[in-house]
Amino acid sequence: MPIAKPDVLELECNWQTGFQYRPGFRGALGYLLEWNGCGGLNLAKDLTLFSPTVGDFGPKAQCIGLIERLAMNGASGPMDFTVYVGRVTAANVLNHFAKPLDNLRLKLAWAIIDFDEAGDTWFEAAKLKSPASAEALMDTEKGRPKVFLDNQPATLAEDLDIRFHRFQFRVVPAPKKSTTLEFATNSQERRVTKWGSDK
Repeated sequence: MPIAKPDVLELECNWQTGFQYRPGFRGALGYLLEWNGCGGLNLAKDLTLFSPTVGDFGPKAQCIGLIERLAMNGASGPMDFTVYVGRVTAANVLNHFAKPLDNLRLKLAWAIIDFDEAGDTWFEAAKLKSPASAEALMDTEKGRPKVFLDNQPATLAEDLDIRFHRFQFRVVPAPKKSTTLEFATNSQERRVTKWGSDK
């Protein structure tokens, strides 16, 4: 499917499979690789997971959490994330955002990979080309950061008592900062767009 608008997109990933990846799976997997900022909230890469090898990525991924959804609305618009994280990360997020924050600036990095059935190969569906981390601001509504963390954890599967928390947040580009992003819907077609502005 061609990318009609390279700076408007929505990507869905299979977060459950990301925690239990086995060769033979065919689908999208997303990883939150960096979160540093918002007045000192530096989330640790406390998950080490098996993953497909795609370019420089894999066969193991160290990450903060697994992405379920990433949506981008325009080259200077907001970017929405839904990520599943472990108990310790969830507690750190909850404690940090329980108090007023003066600084909402942060750095983010992520990677989404997918499988091209026609080409029989994995490919990078979303990556940061330059710089390696996106400089952003937490979006706000009436002065409050747009952050949501589920109180009730989700189980990985009915027969597994392994629990993760859904962490949702929205960011916008930091002033006078831009990141070159690359997106793809298959292994042959790639689109490059710039998120933010240097002016």
